[in-house]
Amino acid sequence: MLKEITLILLALLMTFNKAFSQTREPYLAGTWYPGTKKELEKMLKDFFQNVKLNEANKKIIPFGLLSPHAGLVFSGQVAAYGYSLLNNKDYNTVILIGPSHHYQTGFVSIYDGDYYKTPIGNIPIDKEITSEILQQNKKFKFQEYVHIQENSLETQMPFLQYVLSKGSPPKVDPLDTSGRKDFKVVPILTVTNDLSLLNKLAEAIIKVMEESDKEILLIASSDMSHFHDYKYAVEMDQHTIDLILDRKWDKLNRDIFSGKSELCGFFAFYTFVKIAQHFGCDKGILLKYANSGDITGDTKSKSVVGYSSIVFPKEEKREETKLSPADKEHLLVLARQSIEYYLENKKIIQPEKPKSIILNKERAVFVTLNKNHNLRGCIGQMIAQMPLYKAVAEMAASAAFNDHRFGPVKKNELKDISIEISVLTPMRRIKSIDEIEMGRDGVYVKKGMQTGVFLPQVAEETGWDKKTFLENLCAHKAFLPKDTYLDKDTEIYIFQVEKFTEGCSSAGN
Repeated sequence: MLKEITLILLALLMTFNKAFSQTREPYLAGTWYPGTKKELEKMLKDFFQNVKLNEANKKIIPFGLLSPHAGLVFSGQVAAYGYSLLNNKDYNTVILIGPSHHYQTGFVSIYDGDYYKTPIGNIPIDKEITSEILQQNKKFKFQEYVHIQENSLETQMPFLQYVLSKGSPPKVDPLDTSGRKDFKVVPILTVTNDLSLLNKLAEAIIKVMEESDKEILLIASSDMSHFHDYKYAVEMDQHTIDLILDRKWDKLNRDIFSGKSELCGFFAFYTFVKIAQHFGCDKGILLKYANSGDITGDTKSKSVVGYSSIVFPKEEKREETKLSPADKEHLLVLARQSIEYYLENKKIIQPEKPKSIILNKERAVFVTLNKNHNLRGCIGQMIAQMPLYKAVAEMAASAAFNDHRFGPVKKNELKDISIEISVLTPMRRIKSIDEIEMGRDGVYVKKGMQTGVFLPQVAEETGWDKKTFLENLCAHKAFLPKDTYLDKDTEIYIFQVEKFTEGCSSAGN
C-alpha cells in the first residue's frame, strides 16, 4: 500500500512540475544508493579509486558500454570500470537503453521531459534527439509512468555526472566543479520483447547518430544471471560473456530464450548490438566481472546476481567483409538448394552452419532470380537480421515463392533460372543526390511510411541517368510522386553491394 501511495505522490509531483519543468525525480536515492550528494560522491570516489585496469585498457575510447544496474553497493564497483574510461573523450550526449522491470506493454518509452535528477543534481534531457527518435515510429512514446520507479537507468546517472561533469576521477576532488563539462542524456526503456520493433529502434538511433555532429556515447543497462548458486552463476555468466566477446550474436539470442544465458536487459542490449554492428564497434572487451556473492564474501550463496562491465571501443576497425570465392559458391549452392527444398517440402530449409566466419556474420542481402535474362523474382533485407547463410536461404525461397509480382516458381522452370546474390554494406544517409554514383550505389528512399529501394545493378541494366533512376525509384518502388526525391523531408540512403551470379561473379565496392 505504501509503495502505491508513494508512486501516486511522485506522479502528482511530476504533474505539478510540468507547469515549470518536467523532471524525473530520483526514486531509489536513500535505498539503492546514498540519498545525499556528499555521501553519493564519496561512494563514487571510492569506486573509481579501486578501479585497476591495465595500461592498454586505460586508453580505450568507448563507443559504448554494457553496464550493470543493481544497488550500487552490489554492482557499483563493477560499473565504475566502464565509466572510468569516459574521460578519454568529451561526450555531448549519452543515449541510455535499459529494460523495464515493471511493464511489458509492447512499446518503447523515451523520456522526453526536461531533466533527470539525482542527489548530485539535474541532468538535462537532449530534447532534440528524443524528439527525432519519437517521430520515427508510432510505438516510440513518452510514457512517464514507465520511468518513475525503474532502476535500470537511474543507477547509471550518478556515474555519468561524476565523470562527465567533473573530470576524470579520482584525480580531481569530486566537489571541485572547475572544468565542468556539459552533457545531456536520452533515457530509453524497452517496454517490449518485439525484436522487429527493436530493430526499428536501432535504425532510428543509427539515423540520429549518423546525422548528428555531437559526440554520442551509447550505454546498455543489464545485469547477468539471477538467483542461482555461486558456482552455477559463474559458469553461466562466463558462457554469456564468451558469446558476447566472440560476437556470437545468433547463439546468444538462442541461449537467452532457451535459458542457457541470462541478461535481464537483453532487449536493451539486443538494440545496442544492432547499433554497434552498424558502426563496426561490436567487439567488446571485458573490464570486470563479479557477482553479489563476491561483494558480500558469501561464495556459498545459493542466490547470487551477476554483473559485468564490457566496453565496446570506438576505434575498433571494421572487419574484412569481402567474401572469398568459396564463400560465394557456398551461398549460390545454398540458394538453389533452398528453392528445391521448398518445392519438395513446402517449408524453409534449415541449413547447416558453415565453418566460414563471414558467412556466420549478420549481413543484409538480396536474392534475385532471372529467367532467360528477365527478372523472375527478387526479395531481400535492407537491415541485417540474421547470419548471412540463413538470410540467403530464406531470401532465395521468398524470391521464388513470395514475390507477388510473379507467380510461384515451378519445378520445370528451375533449369532456366539463374540466381544472383547481392550482399549489402550498411546504409549511409546522404545530404545531396550529388553523392550518388550510378552503377556503384544502391539507393533507398523513405518519406513517411513509404519506402523503396533499387540495387546498384538497376542503373547498369536500364541505362537510366540519375534523374530517371530516382524518378522510377520514387514512383514505382516507393509509390510516391516521381519528384519526391527533391523534397527536403525525403530521406535518401546509399549502399554498395558485393554481387555474384551462378556461372560468374563480380564484386561491387
